[in-house]
Amino acid sequence: MKLADLEILDAVANSKSLQEVALRMHKTQPAISQSIKRLEQNLGFSIVDREAYRLKLTEQGRHFYLEATKLLAIRDDLKILANEFAEGNEAKFSICYEPISYQNIYNEAIGDIFKTYKSTEFSITSGPRFEALQQVNSCRAELGIGPWFDLFHATGELETMKVGEIELGIVAKKGLLPSSLQYEALESYPCIAMFESAFAFDSERLAYTLNTNRMKVDDLTSMKSFLLSGLGFALTSLAHCKNEIDNGELERIRIVDRQDSFTANIHVFRKHTRHHGPVARAIWSRFEQLGEKYDG
Repeated sequence: MKLADLEILDAVANSKSLQEVALRMHKTQPAISQSIKRLEQNLGFSIVDREAYRLKLTEQGRHFYLEATKLLAIRDDLKILANEFAEGNEAKFSICYEPISYQNIYNEAIGDIFKTYKSTEFSITSGPRFEALQQVNSCRAELGIGPWFDLFHATGELETMKVGEIELGIVAKKGLLPSSLQYEALESYPCIAMFESAFAFDSERLAYTLNTNRMKVDDLTSMKSFLLSGLGFALTSLAHCKNEIDNGELERIRIVDRQDSFTANIHVFRKHTRHHGPVARAIWSRFEQLGEKYDG
């Protein structure tokens, strides 16, 4: 059995016709057919259903392919490792860093690694609630930094590390709301909230109130701008609004009959894999140091 035949099997499993496989593999259709027959002879069973209208694997072929992808994944890891040895480090490293988690110590850690690996392009993105978790799970980002809850482990096979925490509280423009009021009264004021993510657990249940008069935004900068313009209140990061609270532009709103502040852990997280490149290892090690300081 040749690795090249498994690569063709991978193309067959993800194509609709032999012509498409041939184009993808830069080979002729007869060469593709010959490779499939050779693999079937080595295996002792059919892997392609030749009676199907479109290119389709047999049941045995499908199960064999699922196991073969593990070998192909190891091949990909070896290619990455070879490129690292040849180039010295990854060509690109992507981080999704949720704005609600911004702290100078995290920026310094990222900046130090960026300055160390001069030939690596760093891509740093952000977005709405739990965007970092979505990007890491979909492999659009190698590293995520954001709020963390234990149920997130159910979304994928992830390595995580606690590196800090954030405090959330209710904030509004000074004088817009009474500085303290009952929860029922709060529902009569307009609310500014973050868009929900695509996760099933992220629903209206995560909202502090169920106000119908609600504006949704996808970033904290917009939220703070609307808070300062007096459009409503928000449950948001108190650290993100600290300067405005200190100078009296914004104020915390207290709810007399219900909890009105919450603490959430900040984690750095990544997909669990057999191999991480030098940049990934270096930045993870740096965050391990931050995690140890936080625990201390």
